[in-house]
Amino acid sequence: MSQNTPAAMSNQAFFDAVMSDDRGMQKQAAENVNEYTRVKMREDGFLRRILPPKPITADDLDIQVDTDKPVVIMEKEPGSPPAISVPFGTNPLGRYIKGSRYRVMFGRIMSEKFYKDVQELMTYRMDIRQVLSDNSIKDMLTEEDSKWIHATNAALGGAAGATVTTTGAIQWQEVVGGITRANVAESLKIMPSTSSRLENHCGLINNITIKDFLKWHRDEVGGDLAENFLLNGYAEQQLFGIKFIVTIKQDLVPTDTVFYYAEPKFLGIFMTLEDATMFMDRRAFMVEFFCYETIGAAIGNTAGCARADFVPTP
Repeated sequence: MSQNTPAAMSNQAFFDAVMSDDRGMQKQAAENVNEYTRVKMREDGFLRRILPPKPITADDLDIQVDTDKPVVIMEKEPGSPPAISVPFGTNPLGRYIKGSRYRVMFGRIMSEKFYKDVQELMTYRMDIRQVLSDNSIKDMLTEEDSKWIHATNAALGGAAGATVTTTGAIQWQEVVGGITRANVAESLKIMPSTSSRLENHCGLINNITIKDFLKWHRDEVGGDLAENFLLNGYAEQQLFGIKFIVTIKQDLVPTDTVFYYAEPKFLGIFMTLEDATMFMDRRAFMVEFFCYETIGAAIGNTAGCARADFVPTP
């Protein structure tokens, strides 16, 4: 087969671009589709669907006295006492205004460094550089998701039945009886039961657990939805008034578990100081590249998340 294919020309263009610049170069990582046999399923990150990222610059950073790391200070809605009924002629009580804040710490996520002889690079029909960079980006998104789940579990007290100190409520609960319509509806009560009374905006569930929804009969889901489940399986859609995000990352989102999150404005913040970028350089006949990003995310309101573990009946 001739080397004059789009992928081979892409490899050649990559080779020429690196060879033309002794100082190396940086570029935004992009996605490309090539004909090759995949060996592992990868997906985009779910954190960015729960909290859409907000790009920031160095001007948005706040200087701290205890760290040199990039930091942004976020403000939280201040609490206020309830209104009261008083007799006529009564003056209101005074309260000094005080608002709370929280820090968003930034960190860097980085892929491994890939290197290759430039002459060998030219022999591939697929755009191997683009394939590796695309997979590296998705691996970095998995690291984002891992940090987010760790933060969520910590915010919920670290274990089922724990009381969240900031809300005084139990927001990580076990629901006995498996995934039935009644039990899922029961799990939707966890977040609104806190004093903040927040509603569920989205649910995070893995691709094994969601298949239990396919077991629901027409009398449970009503109308033609049961037939749609039977014919087409489960597609992401609104159920119980919320959006369910399905992930294949079963090591992060356990089977028979659903994470619930409030709307982003009631939950926290996700910022990108430097979004996913690929750095490339050449040294003599060797070319090397790696991907990296600098991001920061924080749960600013612990009342904005909940977790339900569905356990079988003893």
